[in-house]
This record gives sequence, C-alpha cells and structure tokens, in this order.
Amino acid sequence: MLFKKRLVGDYPSAARFQAGWRTLAHHLNGEESIAGHSVEGRPIYRFDLGTKGAPVVMLSALIHGIEVIGSVALYQVLRDLGASDAGKKLFDELHLVVLPILNPDAFTRNMNHLDRGWPALRRTNARGVDLNRNFPHVAPLEKRHLFSGSTWKGSPHYQGPKPFSEPESRAVRNVVETLEPHLSLGFHSFGNMILYPWAFSQQPNRRYAVYSDLANAFAADIQGARYAVRQASQFYPTVGDMDDWLDDQHGTLAMTIEVGALNRRLFHPLRLLNPFCWMNPLRIETTVGHLVPGMRALLDRAAHMKLPALTPA
Repeated sequence: MLFKKRLVGDYPSAARFQAGWRTLAHHLNGEESIAGHSVEGRPIYRFDLGTKGAPVVMLSALIHGIEVIGSVALYQVLRDLGASDAGKKLFDELHLVVLPILNPDAFTRNMNHLDRGWPALRRTNARGVDLNRNFPHVAPLEKRHLFSGSTWKGSPHYQGPKPFSEPESRAVRNVVETLEPHLSLGFHSFGNMILYPWAFSQQPNRRYAVYSDLANAFAADIQGARYAVRQASQFYPTVGDMDDWLDDQHGTLAMTIEVGALNRRLFHPLRLLNPFCWMNPLRIETTVGHLVPGMRALLDRAAHMKLPALTPA
C-alpha cells in the first residue's frame, strides 16, 4: 500500500462511517430517512434530531466528496451534544436536520481508493459537477477567480449544465423547500474559517450584524485554534453557492465552516501526491476537538437569539 494510515490519518471506510452515522442518530433518538439518491443510486441519508416544531437548523457535510474532516467534525459535535446536559437541552430547543454525506458517490470512491493505498481526489459528483456551484445564481459575479465556477466540463469546479441539474443538489432543495430552515451550517475543509454570504459579491450582506453575532460566538469559544470570520467572497468569489441561494431565495441564515488548517506535514513526498492529504488533517482528534466548543456556543446562540423572519432578499 502506497498511502498507509500513518500518512493520511485514521479515517474510517465508507461503510463504517455510514454505519456510524446511523448508529449515532439512533442513539440520539433521531429519525432516519432518505433525502434522495446520488447519480449512482446511493442513498443520501437524512437524520432528524431534536424537537419537531422548534426552529430548524440544517447541518450538512461532504458536498465535496474529498472533504471528509467536515463530516467527521459534525459527527463529533453531535456526539458531544448528546453526552452533556447542556447539549441535550439544545435538542429540546432546536430541530436539527442532518445531511452528513451529500456526495456519497465521491466519498465512497475516495475512501475505497484510500483502502487500496491509492490517491483519493474526487471532489465532484459522479458526473463531474461541483455540487456547491450547482445552485441558482443570485447575480453575475463581480470578480472571477480560478475556483469561482466553470462551464468547462473538465474543471473540478464545473457548475453543471444548469442549476439543480444534479440529484444531490435537488435533494438539498427538497429538504429546504419542505422545512424552510432558519439556519444552515455546512461543514467543509480547509482554512480555519467561518464564512457567511455573499460569495458572489463583495457587497455586505443585509443581515451582516446577525451573521457576525453567530460567527463571533463560534470563534470566541474555539479552543486551541483560531478561526477567522469572513464574508465568503473575501476567501474567493463563487457562483452557484448553496449559502447564497439559501440566504437569497429562502431567507435562511447560511454559513460555511472550513474545518482545519493546511497540514504542515503536507510536504512529505507521498502526502504531496495525494490530494486527500491536502484537504484532511493527519491529527483528526485534535482538529475536531478544537471545533466542538465553538459549535456548541453557536447553536446555543441560535437557540436563544431572536432569529430574523424568514424573508428572501
């Protein structure tokens, strides 16, 4: 095996990780359902936790199939909440809708490659579409970037032939249109950042003060690391972004958490050859442990603040 666990980290196989999510949801008295199916027919699992009728918080991960640490972090956040009295209180105050593996085809392919000792590099879905460029555009980009979104099918940021062309993005749309979440948190990697709309524009979001309040509650309670609070376009501008669509079309407060920093051990020759190592840290427990207190603070803030009315832009 070329890429051994000591080089990429002790990440679970696809089957073990999916089973772990289902077990955790059962342990937390959650309700399991299927939000949709991927291009290759794999189920996109949805878990409803907490109290139905309470404000809805949508938690998602692995929209990019190589960003596994995001879903690992989300798993640990929920497990930690379920193990503490303060966390259990949040389950009484919120309805958490969890979509932990939005891109199961790419995730499965990547983990199977790692199990065989091969490089893992699939970011897009099975048709080569970057799912986080496949949502409706709010407006034309003010400034273009290499990662903004492309109409070229060979690009890792290919936006697809049209918005919602992919079954995975349509699964998200169906959940959102059914529940109209008050808050959405998407877990990605990497960058040690929490991002809020807009991604398409440098113009300030009309709800900047609310986003700042939530994001700063998160950043202030992070332990052992520093997370920056930024408007998404300050990271790099994109079109077809899920958070922009949620904010603009549904009035959902939508933020992205970029989990972890660039691995300083990346320049080991074998790690450099494996894109999985670019996106996922070797020190899994440390990276996730930094995040958990901040997430607890953010959700507590959301549960106790007066969330703005769900009015699209």
